[in-house]
Amino acid sequence: MTKLSPRRGHFHPRQLVYVLGLALVGLVGRDVFFPSGFTRTREEATLFIRPGATIDEIARDLVQVGLLKSPFAFSILARATATDRQLKAGQYTFHRGDSVLSILTTLVRGMSGQNLVTLREGQTAHDLAERFEERLGIDPEVFLAAVADSALRAEFECAGPTLEGYLFPDTYAFLPSTSAQTIVRTMAAQARRVLDEELARGGPIALEFTPHEILTLASIVEAEAMLAAERPRIAAVYLNRLRRRMLLQADPTVQYALGGHRARIFYSDLRIESPYNTYMHLGLPPGPIGNPGRSSVQAVLNPTPGSRDLFFVARGDGGHIFSETGEQHLAAVARVRGAAAALPDSLGGGFAPMDSSTSLRPTVALPDSL
Repeated sequence: MTKLSPRRGHFHPRQLVYVLGLALVGLVGRDVFFPSGFTRTREEATLFIRPGATIDEIARDLVQVGLLKSPFAFSILARATATDRQLKAGQYTFHRGDSVLSILTTLVRGMSGQNLVTLREGQTAHDLAERFEERLGIDPEVFLAAVADSALRAEFECAGPTLEGYLFPDTYAFLPSTSAQTIVRTMAAQARRVLDEELARGGPIALEFTPHEILTLASIVEAEAMLAAERPRIAAVYLNRLRRRMLLQADPTVQYALGGHRARIFYSDLRIESPYNTYMHLGLPPGPIGNPGRSSVQAVLNPTPGSRDLFFVARGDGGHIFSETGEQHLAAVARVRGAAAALPDSLGGGFAPMDSSTSLRPTVALPDSL
């Protein structure tokens, strides 16, 4: 009688799926708990996450600095735990070998408040230099040198003498050890992104003016507007004057030429010889006079439709009276003077009496005959 040998089991496709599944789990587990190797080292790696970065971009940056060997597990875990939209911009220092869970937890928690720097719209590069000295201890001269660095200006296609106007006002997270070059590059990159987003919406202004000119005009609008609703109308005044080849006569450009903000501007100041003095030179100044926010850029790209205004004068309450003709403008100035004269001295300082010494925000567009 022939003895039958035991029948060998057949390999089922389902078993292949199980094996592959176990291998995948093993790989993911390895990448989650040992993302850069099986031993945690004291070697540090610094990661900067820009505002608006996607989870995939962050994962690629983690790989680039050596914190991950593969971005796969990080992206999967972030999405699985719904933390992919909770990661906060900033600059972080990790140790190679930190687990993905540890990295994610840190990025969700964000940087400590002591390293956050909030910058207001309209501040100049000198203002920012003082702010970064206060918050991070950066030498103002070193910061201003980075703002004027020719390589950085070329990198961001800046046609001006410095990156003034390209330093986007926002809240940033930097470590005290961050270099001035890194800070300037980060802010300029953010300004470029914002401008590109707004230009992508199209419109005639985006075709008529260069990005540098748009930022320059936006910086003037930023310096003039105290009420958000007036930004598009102020932008329209300047655009109308540019198209008519009229002097812009913008007081903030004179303040910039004089070296900074002044509480009062005298008529003698309007004669300062500077390419930034729009009382003496036609057209826009060589570059921005401050760093505008998104709303001022939007105002320049979307001025008040159909506006024929050529003049405006400060009312004294933050708003302005707009006029189409010099006669209307002179009448508005007279009304402002009358209102200021009728107030007690303690209350009248906010008005702009168009005499030999103008207040902070007089008309920025004096009649050419004056």
